[in-house]
Amino acid sequence: MTTLKEMMAKRSPESRARIEARTAEIRQEITLAKLREELNMSQMQLAAVLGVKQPSIVKMEKVENDPKLSTLKRYVTALGGKLTLDVTLPDGKRIALTL
Repeated sequence: MTTLKEMMAKRSPESRARIEARTAEIRQEITLAKLREELNMSQMQLAAVLGVKQPSIVKMEKVENDPKLSTLKRYVTALGGKLTLDVTLPDGKRIALTL
C-alpha cells in the first residue's frame, strides 16, 4: 500500500505546494471554529463579545479569509484565551511569541 508521504513525493513541487497551502487553509478554518465550539460558544455569542454581527464571525472562520494577527488576537481574547505564535528557527530552536 502506498503511503501519503510516497504519493506526495511523486508530485511536482508546484502540486505539493498547492496541496500544502490548501491543507493549511482547512486547518485554519477547523481550528478557529473548534476554539469557539470547545467553549460551547455560538457564533452569535462571540459576535456579541466582539461587538460585531454574526456574519463577521462566519467570515473569520472561512477558509478564504486570511486574517491579520490583530484579528486573530481579538478572536482568541474574546474567547478568554491568549494568542501565541510558535516560531521554529532553521536550527530547530522553537520560540513562542505572545501577541
